Amino acid sequence: MNQHSSSSGSLPSQTDIVSLAKQYVLNLFNQKNNSRLVYHTYRQTTEIARMVNVIAEAAGAPRTDWETAELAAWFVNVGYLLNYKRPAQKSMEVADKFLSAYQYPEKRKQAFLDTLKEVLHHKPAESAPAQLLSDAMHAVEYGEDFFRNAPHLQAERELLLKLHYSPEEWNQYLLQQLMDVRFFSAYAKVHCEPLAASHLVQLKDKIEAQKKANKKRFEERKKKEENTQTATGKDVSPASFWAINYHNHLRLSTLADNKAHVMIGVNALLIALLIGMALYSDATDNNPALLMPAFLFVATGLASLICAVLAVKPRVTSAVHEATPLDEARRNLMFFGNFVSLEPEKFEQLLGDVLKDNALLRHNFISDLYHLGKVLDEKYRYLSYCYTIFLFGFGASVLAFLVVLVA
Repeated sequence: MNQHSSSSGSLPSQTDIVSLAKQYVLNLFNQKNNSRLVYHTYRQTTEIARMVNVIAEAAGAPRTDWETAELAAWFVNVGYLLNYKRPAQKSMEVADKFLSAYQYPEKRKQAFLDTLKEVLHHKPAESAPAQLLSDAMHAVEYGEDFFRNAPHLQAERELLLKLHYSPEEWNQYLLQQLMDVRFFSAYAKVHCEPLAASHLVQLKDKIEAQKKANKKRFEERKKKEENTQTATGKDVSPASFWAINYHNHLRLSTLADNKAHVMIGVNALLIALLIGMALYSDATDNNPALLMPAFLFVATGLASLICAVLAVKPRVTSAVHEATPLDEARRNLMFFGNFVSLEPEKFEQLLGDVLKDNALLRHNFISDLYHLGKVLDEKYRYLSYCYTIFLFGFGASVLAFLVVLVA
């Protein structure tokens, strides 16, 4: 095969440009070697390019689409090598620069960049080359070596993004990735989709097993602590105190939400039925006075429903932001609404300060428990209004209905 350079005065053929891209990417991986990049490697890049050829050949793809997808495959991992936090943008820049250096035809370059953009920005693949490349990437990432390569991806994200996962969190992350996978070509649907589905089922089983094991360990630890306290006659430890209180608050919050959901369903159903009967029943035409108890129940039912909705309405308050003084920020870190506005580095620093200072840690627990109680107070207050209005409205409506019938 003859390879041409831009200095030769002639443009490289499509096959030549793929070979040049392959060599260019290899040189880039050698020059920018990063030992922490253990998943999005040059080896994975070659596998994606190979899989593009396999799928395209099986599908009988047009040569232009085939070669556009193959060329794009060599640049999908380059962005992770240069800027792990913004890989898509970096891959596009490098690819554009590479093609411009070889005076690649503008129309074909745009088709190539569009293909790369669709896949790297996780948009639904619409063009034929993007679908080929998407299938190839998913076939490599979620193929037979999925579980063997998953620890490499986890290590890479921990090393380069400072993201640390518990076993349960990591399995949930992988499960979400699998649920978002979509294959397009007949080859991928036959050979790759069943594998991804099998991995998804295995992950779900693993997550369920982890939940059961965690629940069993918690119950055993709790029982052991209770037995130890009973045997020794000691008071409840601080750790047990916090665990019991948080558990009770969460249980009461769940109970309030369940009760509110019941009232929402009951009131919505009864209001809909009464409105329908009032509009389409002959009973109100023959006896218009029946509208009065119906209106009374609809009005009180609506008020009860509103209180139930307010009881379960999410409320996120934020007492900490980037401009908050450090001393104040350290004292209010437990609730997620107080730290999501912080940069990861600042949050890590503040949390480290809290964990080193027992008094500060105790203050955070106390503050969080207090605010949990305030939320519960509001939930149960609205829930009390909801039930009171419902009982009053139901009783008054029935009484009014009986008065109308007797009159």
